[in-house]
Amino acid sequence: MHIPPASFRVTPYGEVDVKALESLRASYETSQLLNWVDRLDACLAQIGGITSIRDDFLRLHAMAMTVLEGSLLTIATSDVDSIWEEAMTLQENISALCSCLQSGSKHVAPLAALAPDY
Repeated sequence: MHIPPASFRVTPYGEVDVKALESLRASYETSQLLNWVDRLDACLAQIGGITSIRDDFLRLHAMAMTVLEGSLLTIATSDVDSIWEEAMTLQENISALCSCLQSGSKHVAPLAALAPDY
């Protein structure tokens, strides 16, 4: 009786697909993950950080409540641009963050491919 070799290998961090592991060992540079962290830090600094985007959403919500639903002013008009300028800036920051995260996803995908195929 012939028993084929296991298609997975047990590692300290779970079972992984043997072929994917061998391929990554030959071609994957783990330092690219650290490099990506630096790029993420730069991207977040450029847009003011995650907290800034959160605050921008809250400010835009307050402005939208006033403009669309007639709510009382909660954001001083001297503290902001027009609602559409605020929205465009937030949209640009979201796009920049998405682009950065998509780049990071490309570096993570090969490691996700280590999932064993039982």
